[in-house]
Amino acid sequence: MSSYSHEVDRTDLGTTRIVDIPPASEVTLEAGTALLRVDSFALTANNITYGVAGDIIGYWQFFPAEGNWGRIPVWGKGTVITAGETGLSEGSEYYGYFPMSSYLQVRPENVSARGFVDGAEHRASLPPAYNQYSLMTADNGFDRRYDSHRMVYYPLFITGFVLDDYLFDNDFFGADKVILSSASSKTSISLAFMLKQRGAHSIGLTSAGNRAFVESLRLYNEVFTYDEIESLDAGSRAAYVDMAGNRGLLGKVHHHFGDNLVCSCGVGITHWESRDGEAPESLPGAQPAMFFAPSQIQKRNQDWGPEKFQATMNAAWDAFLGQVDHWITIHEGSGRDMLNEYYETVLRGAPPNAGYVVRL
Repeated sequence: MSSYSHEVDRTDLGTTRIVDIPPASEVTLEAGTALLRVDSFALTANNITYGVAGDIIGYWQFFPAEGNWGRIPVWGKGTVITAGETGLSEGSEYYGYFPMSSYLQVRPENVSARGFVDGAEHRASLPPAYNQYSLMTADNGFDRRYDSHRMVYYPLFITGFVLDDYLFDNDFFGADKVILSSASSKTSISLAFMLKQRGAHSIGLTSAGNRAFVESLRLYNEVFTYDEIESLDAGSRAAYVDMAGNRGLLGKVHHHFGDNLVCSCGVGITHWESRDGEAPESLPGAQPAMFFAPSQIQKRNQDWGPEKFQATMNAAWDAFLGQVDHWITIHEGSGRDMLNEYYETVLRGAPPNAGYVVRL
């Protein structure tokens, strides 16, 4: 079986190539490193955001490629095939951040029964949350029946969970309602799920084509299409969670609510092709600011301690797993052709009721 790596043109995410790489058996490992076979991973709009924001946040640095090519990170699982003298065990499976490639060389540090941290030098300055690999055992909280669910939803659910906690932690900035763009996206669904548990009033903004799906979720108190923004009640205070990253849409929301927009929180770029519009800093209402989940996670780990934070999030995750299959179907495919097909589907805009897992 050949080994390969999927790469994209960093200036044009629609231009891709699959590069043959040496088989794992021919890889010479440096001292202190191990080799993980990449078994499978999810592809979602979140991965497109990684590509769009690759130079802004540093996503291209995780798995460098040659020249202007980049390897978009994905959430998946891998198996240790060469452990070396690292403390890992061959055959052990780990969940974490991988390239769309046949294998990954890591430098394990802080190895424990829970997992390890990749201490590779080129990743040292990057957010620690992305450098952690979790051992996929029952003792470590992994129900292996839900491997595909974890790959597709867990990173997005964490963002939704932490966003909900961030808004609550700040008393919703005084807002009476929370407005979510890209209401059909998996991150918005996760946040809306948490807001409903909390009893907060949420409004979903979506396209006309996705409106029926969003309404069928029964997570939002109200659902509007993007061309109905001006019909929203602007007389009460609102927090805006921007999953779309659409500058024109951002401007419409800010101008409609004016000073009653008390929070403008940027999260995703699902509308990655719509980045033209007024400069965010010139808009009325709250100053738009990007939300970075690892910062709130770090705060809660300090406030509560890691064990309480993890237990709280696990309970919410279990509740989410009990519902999500009613809304979304996970499709799984194998090999290069399906990798290309799923990537192109997600890049163009996948149906909201679908998730994708690629097995290499």
